[in-house]
Amino acid sequence: MEIIIAQGCVTSVVHGPESEQASTARQIASFLPLPSLLDGARVLHDQDENMTALQLPTHAGPVLLVMPITEECQYVIIFEGETGRRIIGTVRREDRRTRQPLRQVAYRVAEFLRSRALV
Repeated sequence: MEIIIAQGCVTSVVHGPESEQASTARQIASFLPLPSLLDGARVLHDQDENMTALQLPTHAGPVLLVMPITEECQYVIIFEGETGRRIIGTVRREDRRTRQPLRQVAYRVAEFLRSRALV
């Protein structure tokens, strides 16, 4: 299930728009090592803010893993609380020449959330 936000309206779709960022988010979701994260993971397409993110369920509330615009940028982890969004961390792909760079990102995000008792 994917969520699209456009002009302030939220809609759910089975398969969202095709883009490099959306494809990356889907691949990272498939590599998540923790079943609790995998069960509730959703791809979020926020067209109002021009971002694609992977929304992950945690004990404290939803967390977004924002896909980078370019390969040089980092993945940003954002907590969505009652007072708004807050950046809680970043993840970088260390070496793009490795066989499974997106698997590394999925593991690092899961470990980041686990080490902070969010999952």
